[in-house]
Amino acid sequence: MTMRNINILFILFLFFLASCNEICPEITDPVIEDNGNVVLIEELTGASCPNCPKGTAAVKAILDKFPGKVAAIGIHGKFLCEPVKNRSKYDFRNEKAKNLEEWFLPWLGKPAAAFNRIDQNSTDEKYAIFATGLWQSQVEAELQKEHVMNILMDVKYDETNHVANIDFTAIPLKDLPGEYNYSIFLTESHIIDAQTNGSVIIDDFEHNHVLRDMATNFQGDFLGNNLLKNNIIKKSIPYPFPKESIDLWNPDNMEVVIAIHPNSTTPSRVIQCAFKHLK
Repeated sequence: MTMRNINILFILFLFFLASCNEICPEITDPVIEDNGNVVLIEELTGASCPNCPKGTAAVKAILDKFPGKVAAIGIHGKFLCEPVKNRSKYDFRNEKAKNLEEWFLPWLGKPAAAFNRIDQNSTDEKYAIFATGLWQSQVEAELQKEHVMNILMDVKYDETNHVANIDFTAIPLKDLPGEYNYSIFLTESHIIDAQTNGSVIIDDFEHNHVLRDMATNFQGDFLGNNLLKNNIIKKSIPYPFPKESIDLWNPDNMEVVIAIHPNSTTPSRVIQCAFKHLK
């Protein structure tokens, strides 16, 4: 090989290195500043849904990535939500979960998740997105939106009478015209029971954030209208546990989630959310 050819090869090698550096930059996660926003994830799932463990994993990854900034609710409504035949010990379905699942229609299938009930402007997916690969970006976008309300909450559980006493204070950070509702969800985690996963059944699957009930109407209860900046709104809501739940639900593994949103006959964007362990 001549010296000329060696020089040409050396130049091409340097060019290759430069090109790689130009088109292969290091990819880093976006920096999400903590501005006080808390995002609500409402996941449509089901014990008999073969694809739903993928949604469970996606939600867990988001919660791990944004601790304290995301509240999750697992909605076991109607579609693919029946207990696994001859394998399930529990039935996670309830009337308000069914109402929420229908309220989010249309959606393509399960798992699907709504993020602060954002309207996706799609004829196939009005609120709940089927593609789990898009879920994190939805959360990131909501976390970076304007922070318009603070929610302070306190929860005490009366073990003798089986009553959750839920107190919260809503503080608008700007004038918010229109009428607003609040929704209160009670969820339970660490429930070990059967789950369909593809063509197999996982008997010891861990079900988390299961919607057990709501302390409000599924569309929420009235909070106020034309909310003014720094005008404090306080609510105290006692939630007596249904008799049939006392030996079924484990208060040690339960959370209370509060979401504030416009009063509407259709889902409207949640402007702020808060959550706290029941005990």
